[in-house]
Amino acid sequence: MMPPCVLAIDSGGMTGLACCWEQGRAFYADEYEFLEAGDHVEHLCQQWGPALLMILEKYRIDRRRPQTHAHLALEMSGVARRAALKNGCQLLEPGPRERLTATPEVLKALGWWVPGKDDAQAAAQHLAAHLIRSGNLPPAGVAVLSEPTGTL
Repeated sequence: MMPPCVLAIDSGGMTGLACCWEQGRAFYADEYEFLEAGDHVEHLCQQWGPALLMILEKYRIDRRRPQTHAHLALEMSGVARRAALKNGCQLLEPGPRERLTATPEVLKALGWWVPGKDDAQAAAQHLAAHLIRSGNLPPAGVAVLSEPTGTL
């Protein structure tokens, strides 16, 4: 069964947030700078408490890649983790690659595509990938993804 509220976070220079509630009938995704993202995360954790499942992308420093925003990703991870623990929220920390099963085509089919906002897209991918993997994709989403379109 899908938790009452699921929040996915992709942190970095901008932090992407994607959230669904009402058994997936309600969805929102956007991206924010550090302080505003922290405020949104804290508010959602306080509002939903143990009914919220937080999917927080695990950030790993990779010396082979530029680390321009590494400090912001690590700091946002700490802010989000604290808010989840303080409010009794459930917390999952998937790796970056775990979102890749939710392709842009999947997000578009679900109506969860946020044009021009890469960090919001990444958070929405984590959200969709988790719901697909756990068998908790809302029935309407399952129906959409089951339709033969030739693009999925």
